[in-house]
Amino acid sequence: MKSRSLIIKKFKEVKNKGFIPASRSGNTAIGKTFEDVMEIKENNDKLPDFGAFEVKSQRFLSSSKITLFTLKPTYPLNANQLLLSKYGYSTDPNKPPSLHTSFTVNPNTLKQNHSLYLKVNKRSKKVYIHIDNLQNKTTDSDYYYSFLDLKNATNKLTNLFVVTAETKIVKSKEFFHFTNAKMYFGFQFDKFIEKLEKGFIQYDIRMGYYKSGDSKGKPHDHGSGFRIQRESLVDLYDQYIEIN
Repeated sequence: MKSRSLIIKKFKEVKNKGFIPASRSGNTAIGKTFEDVMEIKENNDKLPDFGAFEVKSQRFLSSSKITLFTLKPTYPLNANQLLLSKYGYSTDPNKPPSLHTSFTVNPNTLKQNHSLYLKVNKRSKKVYIHIDNLQNKTTDSDYYYSFLDLKNATNKLTNLFVVTAETKIVKSKEFFHFTNAKMYFGFQFDKFIEKLEKGFIQYDIRMGYYKSGDSKGKPHDHGSGFRIQRESLVDLYDQYIEIN
């Protein structure tokens, strides 16, 4: 695999550069900075980032989960907009509602009124989003992902390159030193479903409304994502190696 030797070579060159100034601020700074120094173009398509490898990056001491992929529900077509209109809320009457929440197959309570959770149905090959109304004891389960759509979304995860970086702040600016990397080979969709079913994979909904510009007042979908702890990635793959 030509891209395997090339990505290792380029990573070691980046590692030898030491601390590098962040390309932007915020949570996405590390990913954008690594893409820039590796000369990877930002993409939101279905192809891997670098040859045969999807690339992920994370601060070394971060406890946050790694986003495997983002994907809108299979059904209904406008599921996220419907979820926002039905369950979005605002704590400020002067601001539009939003729906920012995370859950797994284990329920998570939203605003004390609703309980949200995923439910895997292997017979129908679907992953349902369930919303229990805690007041009137009804369940809304009209939203789902098909296994086929999920599998298609994971195709670019077949081989994964994960890099971690040490960080420091100098005069209010963040710097990264990319020091560690792991390569994962042979993503297994069945293992993904198994980890999802056992509650190891988290689902995020990030919906709001545009606050300005030509799109003001229209729904803004930041991407519904499936996330996992970095140390659990190994459970989704046939093998992995560390790059020193």
